[in-house]
Amino acid sequence: MNLKAHCPFLSILCLLAFLFALSADGAEVTVKVTDIPIAKGRLLIGLYDSKRNFLKKQLPNSVIAEVHNQDDVVATLKNVSPGIYAIAVIHDLNGDGRLDRNIVGMPKEPLAFSVIKTIPKGRPKFPDCAFKVQGENMQMTIALVTK
Repeated sequence: MNLKAHCPFLSILCLLAFLFALSADGAEVTVKVTDIPIAKGRLLIGLYDSKRNFLKKQLPNSVIAEVHNQDDVVATLKNVSPGIYAIAVIHDLNGDGRLDRNIVGMPKEPLAFSVIKTIPKGRPKFPDCAFKVQGENMQMTIALVTK
């Protein structure tokens, strides 16, 4: 068998396998949610990748975590490709899958966002909440805010 004749083919095959492995597995973003005010409901941890989709269409690797007590909740967003992202966390107390608001539009359920520590009047902007994923696993802590 002539290995020299097969080396270019094997090299290409190995390169393709490596590239496929890189594209199939993104980084893991581990989120620790703190300051949980009440032991009920669930946390909706939404991952967003653009200003256009922010708070409208979350990515499929967003997660839902049950709240059983007031301890911190740790959840992992898997296969996050390199890029710019923002996270919104809603403590969905009544299990309806959305943020409940009062008559003037103020949140009735605890929530929080990546990067920013206080919630501005009106909706926060994607660039203010954005962080960069560079292909390496990362961790962040997001404290819920009650109003």
